[in-house]
This record gives sequence, structure tokens and C-alpha cells, in this order.
Amino acid sequence: MLARVSEQCMRSILEQAISKVFMVAGADLWSGTRGRPRVAFARQVAMYLAHVACGLTLTEVGQIFRRDRTTVAHACSLVEDLRDDACFDRSLELLEGVLRLLSPVLAPSSISLA
Repeated sequence: MLARVSEQCMRSILEQAISKVFMVAGADLWSGTRGRPRVAFARQVAMYLAHVACGLTLTEVGQIFRRDRTTVAHACSLVEDLRDDACFDRSLELLEGVLRLLSPVLAPSSISLA
């Protein structure tokens, strides 16, 4: 049986990885408002990585970020389109690796959103 990862644990893992790379305050990632473009983009990348690298559904990612699943889908689409840039793609590959190292056992629907 896979370990269930708490929402708080997942938020902490994402915050550690994303806030340092994008040089944004960790609290800004969870803000209810869009904020500055740099913060909004960092949040979109975090949503993308939570979905792709951690295997969470769009709904689960939306719950973590207190956003609608359609907002998460938009973020994923935007980030996926930017992966055509080789440098950005490599950066995301590295972030995915970091998330896998920081994360406990993760699998789809292994997060506890209680």
C-alpha cells in the first residue's frame, strides 16, 4: 500500500522547489490573487509539476492551490507549450527530478486532501 501524502506535505515540497528556482516568496505561491507576473508564472509551473511529476489529477492540484481545475488545466497547457524551448524543457526536467527526490512515495490519488 502506498503512503498517503498530506496536502500540507505536498504544499511544502512544491514550495521548497519552486520558490527557490523562481525566487518568489513561498507564501506568494498560495496567494488567492494572481499577483505579479513572475509569481503567477511560478505558480503555473508548480501546478504543472504537481500534475505531471507527482501524478495528481487536475482536481487534486486545484484543491492544493485553492483554484478551479480549469485554471490548473490552463496552467498545464501554458507550461506544456513553453516546453518547446530546449532550455526551459531541461529546467523542467531537472525540477521534476528534484520533486521526485523530495517527495515520499507518490502515485496518482495518493494525496490526502482532508
